[in-house]
Formats: sequence, structure tokens, C-alpha cells
Amino acid sequence: MIVCGVYTLALVVYLVLRLAFGDGFWWLGLLNTFAHLLFLPLLVFFPLALLIRARGAALRLLPLIVVAGLWFGPYYLPKTPALASNAVIRILTFNIWGDNQRLEDAEAWMLQTDADVILLQEIPESYSTNGVPALLTAYPYQFMQGLDVRVWGNAVLSRYPFVDTENFDLEGDGTPSHQRVALDLGGKTIALYNIHLLMRMEVEPHFYLPINNPFLNMALRYDDKPRNQQIERLLPLLENEAHPFIAAGDFNTSDQSIMYGRLAAQMGDSFREAGMGLGGSWPIPVLGELPNFLPPIFRIDYIWHSDQFQAVNAQVGPRLSSDHLPLLVTLAFQPSA
Repeated sequence: MIVCGVYTLALVVYLVLRLAFGDGFWWLGLLNTFAHLLFLPLLVFFPLALLIRARGAALRLLPLIVVAGLWFGPYYLPKTPALASNAVIRILTFNIWGDNQRLEDAEAWMLQTDADVILLQEIPESYSTNGVPALLTAYPYQFMQGLDVRVWGNAVLSRYPFVDTENFDLEGDGTPSHQRVALDLGGKTIALYNIHLLMRMEVEPHFYLPINNPFLNMALRYDDKPRNQQIERLLPLLENEAHPFIAAGDFNTSDQSIMYGRLAAQMGDSFREAGMGLGGSWPIPVLGELPNFLPPIFRIDYIWHSDQFQAVNAQVGPRLSSDHLPLLVTLAFQPSA
């Protein structure tokens, strides 16, 4: 059980470093992104220790099992979502991927969801210039980012009329890469933010390994500082928003990261309120980077909301030839909150 002992020590050291430094180093921020995976060996080591009657090893592993249970167990507990009322809104967010080869299938599925508002990220060029004609009848209000704003930009499709639309900057350089729209929801104005945060990578890897895999290369060039700076700019905007709001999109932020806690402290996480399980939304292999049987292991797509909303249900959608899964949420409007 030497391997078990080394693993136990390594996991304890990681937890201490996480508590002490948060995301303070690039490699620690990367480990935090994978935090839920670091506990998976417990599923092998603990039963094995019991099987071979290695009592000492089992006792050393037991506190880590308790930590894992307290940390991840609530994800799988039955939720008590808000009761649906007449004032509900159904929101779909989807990083559709600009090179998606099944756009017609994706459009058909989006139509079947009966969402009231669809927020898209990484839209193809055809959407930027022409909107989404196939969905125009169901969603007559369409706000697209043109190629002059952002290649593979964002789009908002709505059944409800827009009171206001704008592109705004989170990069800090004046680039209006994100969207805010105000909707007339039965006489009540609500604000929706369509967000696609950076997954910024260093030009050169922090160190080299003799393995050529796009996801490994991405990990070795990991740099979360630009994304965290965007979040630091977003949070005051939402705090000062005059209307009840929903902020959704591709945040490129794992729900195991320290920065997730900053977001969750200020807004409601719809999936955690009404969804079940880990809710992984990325990565989905589209170019053979990973075996197709692997599930998405990171939750980086979110539908956040202000206190005036509460999630009724939340579910991850199917694979539609994007490297992300869509997220569909029904929110109940609580005007007295």
C-alpha cells in the first residue's frame, strides 16, 4: 500500500495548499480546476485497503472520504426547487461552436426546448451576418454580434421584445465582447447578460512534455489571470444592475475553482439549485481529441441569477457537435425577493 500512502499524503498536501493559497499559482489554479477528479482514486484505494485488511491505510483514507462526501455528496442529493408560478422564464445557454457541422440539428433541438430566451456563444459567421432565420418565427427578437465586434461572437434570441441592447467590455481594453439586453417580461424589465470569458493561454508552455495532445498542451499553458480579471470587472456591473438579472454563458471557470466561490457568493447558481450531479459541460470531443465515450468532466457553462429568481429545474442538454453541452434552466420570478 505504498502507492496508497503516497496518494494520501499528496492529497492532504494539495488540500492544505488550496486552503492557504487558493488559486495563487498557475499550477494550483489548474489543480483546483480538477479538484473533483483528485478524489477519484479513493474509490479504488479504500475498498482495496478493506479487502486486504490494511487497517492503517483505511483509517488514513477515511478523513479524505469524509471530506469528499461533504464536498461532492450534496451534488447528488434530491433538490427542493422553487415552485413554478405563472411568472417563469426558460433560459437556454449554448456555446454552439462556430465550426459546428450540425447547425440544423442544433436549431431543431433548440426549437424543441421551448426556451423563452436562447443565449449563444461562438456563433458561426452566418449567424453574425444573417441571424438565425430558421428560428425567426419562434424568436423574432434577435441580437447578434457582428464580425467587427468579435469573431465567433455572441447572440441572444428572444420571444420577448428587447427594451435595450448593448455590447460591453470586460477585457478592459474597450473591446465590447459581451452582451447585455433588457427584456419586457410581462410588463417587468429584466436584464440578461450573455457572457463568454477568456480561456487565455500563455504563448509558451510552463514546461514541456514529450506528448502531443491539444488538451495537455492547453493545460501546460494555463493562465487564469485574464479570465479572473474579467470576473472582477463583471461582478460590480451585476451588483449595480438596476433590474432583476440573469447572467449566462461560457465562463471558462470550473465550479471547483476558487473564483467560482466569488461568483456563487453574489449570484444564484441555477444548476446547483435545481440540477443533479456534477453537471459537466466541457470538453466534448469533436475532432478526435478524446475518446467519444468519455463524459465532459468540467462544468464551465452557467446560468446565474439575482435574488429575484429561483431555479425550478436545470438540465444539461445533448451532444450537438459542439465541444460544449447546452444548459437549460427554468427560473421562477420572485418579485418580492
